[in-house]
Amino acid sequence: MQEDLKTSSLGVLPAAKMKVSDLFITLSSALDMGNIEVLDHSRRVAYIVLEIADLLNLNKELKKQIVLAALIHDIGIITYNDKHKAQTIFEVDEDLAESHCKRGADLVRQLEFLPNLSKIILFHHHRWSGGNFNNVKGDKIPLGSRIIHLADRIEAQINPDYYILHQVDSIVEEITAKSGTWFDPALIPVFSLLAKKESFWLNLKSEQYNIILRKWGKETRTRFNLTDLEQVASVVAHLIDRVSPFTSRHSSGVAMIAAMIAADLGYNSKEQRAIRIAGLFHDLGKLIIPNEIIEKEGELTKGEYQIIKQHSFYTYRMLNRIEGLGSIPEWAAFHHERLDGTGYPFHIGEKCLNIGSRIMAVSDVFQALTEDRPYRKAFTISHAVQIIEDMERQGKLDLDIIKVLKNAL
Repeated sequence: MQEDLKTSSLGVLPAAKMKVSDLFITLSSALDMGNIEVLDHSRRVAYIVLEIADLLNLNKELKKQIVLAALIHDIGIITYNDKHKAQTIFEVDEDLAESHCKRGADLVRQLEFLPNLSKIILFHHHRWSGGNFNNVKGDKIPLGSRIIHLADRIEAQINPDYYILHQVDSIVEEITAKSGTWFDPALIPVFSLLAKKESFWLNLKSEQYNIILRKWGKETRTRFNLTDLEQVASVVAHLIDRVSPFTSRHSSGVAMIAAMIAADLGYNSKEQRAIRIAGLFHDLGKLIIPNEIIEKEGELTKGEYQIIKQHSFYTYRMLNRIEGLGSIPEWAAFHHERLDGTGYPFHIGEKCLNIGSRIMAVSDVFQALTEDRPYRKAFTISHAVQIIEDMERQGKLDLDIIKVLKNAL
């Protein structure tokens, strides 16, 4: 455990320093997970960007900004169908390119500690010769956007079903043919030099890019306060909740209730903020669940329910990769665990569920019950409280936390 982690009876608070790359690599993984056709797309693009940035001898700060932007460059794409469309090589849907670039830029603008990322993402589909949605072209396009655009199209051309070194010549030929039209002509010789390295292509095929990105990420360790972390968590919550109108405010609602309960239990402002951040993160794993299951109007089949039950597992595994989050992975991911051990996915009983996780479980149940869902209308507050009390009598939820919730209501 790092020295700057602080422990309270709630759990372990986040560290004062974190690797920003850990957050972005995790978010990148969550955005691509669940669709085999784009699995790891953003991380492969980020690796290509990193290699090009090194050949260009970009300074450390500029390189960091561009690689971080590359990791989440497609954050504005919502559906799996649109992700598939975005993978087409040189027939990109112009409306999709414009909408997801603008949407992504708007989302990333919330990250005030990285003010340049929004602009890089806004222009990352702009063609060098023009014809773009806001008439920006040539060297008016930010360098980071030009590099990501090139890297994105390189990655889109790689066919996973064929030996990668057999594809190099055709990829180089296709990219070179678009010099001065699609791509900055000054970047093409850099790519040509990079393409001569078998190791570059084999790193992409063998998933060594993950190791290389993690190694590079050590350079991004910096002071990272709860405000910065909450901004990232708010973006994540928006990504999760935008999938369905039925969950459009679920994560923010859980976060608010959890923070309110923590306050009424006497925890200080930092502890309240940390538990609120966990609430914003708690459904991160739902990004891998198909939208048709989340919005299904009828009762879920056994198979569909098993798919749903994956989400809290992936929330835990993804958040647990981020060094310095303290107890946030447990608080966020154990919201479906129950005191009697009948919850999922880890079947953790009360001895292993800290106060933060118990708060999150009650908050999640209450918020879910008081929301409209495709298969039912929202319960009244009194009915929701009655259901929660029944769960406490069954040994599933914490009585003391339920009392605090009732008093607050």
